[in-house]
Amino acid sequence: MKAKRILSLLLTLVMLAGCTSAFAEAQFPLTTEPVTFKVMARTNSFYPNQNLGDVANMKAYEEMTGVHIEWENVDPSVFNNTLAASIAGDELPDIIMKAALSNSQMFEWGEDEILVDIAPYIDTCMPNFKALLEQYPDIAKAITAPNGAIYGLPQVVLAPQMRVPDKMYINQKALEKTGKEMPKTTDDLYELLVAIRDCDLNENGVADEIPLVSSVNFLYYYFYGCFGLGTRGVAHHTVVDVDPDTNELRIFAQSDNYRKFLEYLHKLYSEKLIYQEIFTDGNKSVAALSGEQRLGISCDTTLYNIPTEYVSDWVGLKWQLAGPDGDNKVANVRSNLHTTGNFAITTACENVELALKWVDYFYGEEGSLFYHAGVKDVNWEVKADGTLGYTEATAATRTADMTQDTFIAQFAMWPGGRNPAVMMDNLWGGEYEAEPASTAFAMMDYIPETVWPIFSWTEEENKVINTVQNDISTFISTSTAQAIAGEVEITDEWWNNFVSQIDAMGGAKLLAAYQTAVERIYNGGAY
Repeated sequence: MKAKRILSLLLTLVMLAGCTSAFAEAQFPLTTEPVTFKVMARTNSFYPNQNLGDVANMKAYEEMTGVHIEWENVDPSVFNNTLAASIAGDELPDIIMKAALSNSQMFEWGEDEILVDIAPYIDTCMPNFKALLEQYPDIAKAITAPNGAIYGLPQVVLAPQMRVPDKMYINQKALEKTGKEMPKTTDDLYELLVAIRDCDLNENGVADEIPLVSSVNFLYYYFYGCFGLGTRGVAHHTVVDVDPDTNELRIFAQSDNYRKFLEYLHKLYSEKLIYQEIFTDGNKSVAALSGEQRLGISCDTTLYNIPTEYVSDWVGLKWQLAGPDGDNKVANVRSNLHTTGNFAITTACENVELALKWVDYFYGEEGSLFYHAGVKDVNWEVKADGTLGYTEATAATRTADMTQDTFIAQFAMWPGGRNPAVMMDNLWGGEYEAEPASTAFAMMDYIPETVWPIFSWTEEENKVINTVQNDISTFISTSTAQAIAGEVEITDEWWNNFVSQIDAMGGAKLLAAYQTAVERIYNGGAY
C-alpha cells in the first residue's frame, strides 16, 4: 500500500508538471492605452476597507497590466440582490467576479444576452486556461452550457490538498492510552471509540471523553465511502450516484447500504461514541475539547481547530476505512473544480479580449502564486531550502488578533474563495500544511475512478433539480438525523416508508433528469 501511495503521488506530480509546462509566459503590460473595467465583486469584510482595490497584489497588477479596475465591492449578505438590481436597472458592470454564479443562472443570463459567451475567445486570449481544458476534460464538462457556450470561469483545483476536504485525524495520545492501533475497518473504529470513551484520557477521574467530533456533513460524507455510497463523489452531487453493481443511476439513500450506514452511525451515537451535540454544535467545540485533552478523533479539513500546543499529537488516517462489505472509497472528493461562475463578462464590456487576457494569468503557475500569495519577493519568497513561504516583512504584519483570512487579504485574493484561478501544489498554509497535505495525497488512492464535475443543466432539468431534488435532499437529511439520533427506530416498516416517500416525492423524475444530463455531458459514453 505504501508503494501504491508513492506511485499515486508521483503520477499526480507528473500530471501537474505536464500542465505547468503548457502554461504560457505572461507578457506585460497587456495594453499601452488606458483601459478601465468596472468589476462587481463579492467582497468579504476581512479585506482592507472591504475593498479589493486596496489589496496589495491588485495594486501591483494594475501597474503590471496597464488595466485599471473600478471595483464595486459588495458585501456577501447583499450581493445577489445588488447584482439582480443592477441587471434589472440595465446598469451592468463589465465583469462579475468572485460570485460563484450557478451554471443555470449563467445559462439563463447568457440566453438573455446579459453575459458574453467566452468560448470563441479562449483559443486566442487564454493560453493558460486553454491548457487546463485540454489536460482536464471535466473542466469543460462542468462549465459548458447545454447550448455549447461558456458564460463564466471556474476555480480550478489540481492539488490533492484541495480535492479531498474530509479527513479523519486521530489523537496519538488516545491511541497510546488505549493501546490500540490505527483502525483499518469500521469495526476497528468502533472498538477504538469505545476504548477512548472509557480510558480517562485526561486522567481527571471523570468519564468526560468525547471519542469523535465532526460537522454533520463531514460525518456523513466520510462514512458514505465505507458503505459504497456517493460513488461519483458527493462534493458536487449529494443525492444521485451510480450503483456499482448495476452501473445504473440511483438515489443512493434508497439503497440497502444506506440502511447499514444509518444503523452503524446510530450505534455510535447511541453509545456516546459521537459528540452528542453534533446536530446543534457540529465541530465548533473541537478547540475546547482538544485543549482539555478530552477528544479522540476529529473529522475535519485541517488541524486549525486544534490548539497549537497539541497539533503535533494529531495524525491523519492515511487510508479510507473499509466498511462491512469491504467498501473503502473516498466519497467527499471534488472533481478538478471548486466552484463555477467566478468571472463572468457582461455585454456591457467593450473589450472582452483584454478582460480575458487579464484573468488568464491567474490560471498559470506564476499567476496562481501571484493571485493566492501576493507579489514574489515582496509578500512571498523561495526559501534557502527551496520551499515557498511568506517574507519576514509580510509575516511581521500579522497581529495576534488576525485570522488567517484577514492576514492574507492584506496582499492576496485567496480568502473568501470563489476565485477565478487555478490552485496547484505550490501553496502553503491550511490544507497545504504537512499533515493535512500528506493525508490528502494518501487518500487520493481511494477516490472513485470517475468523479462527476458540477453539471450544466438544461432549463427543464434545472427545474427538477431546484424542486424535486431539493425536496428529496431535505427529506433525506431530516430523516437521517432522526434515525442516527434515535428519534425514530430503524425498523423494516420505517425503512420501507422512507424509501417509498422518496419515490412519492418524484424520485423517478429526478433520475430521468440526471439520465438525460449524463448522456449529454458524457456524449453517451460511460458515466
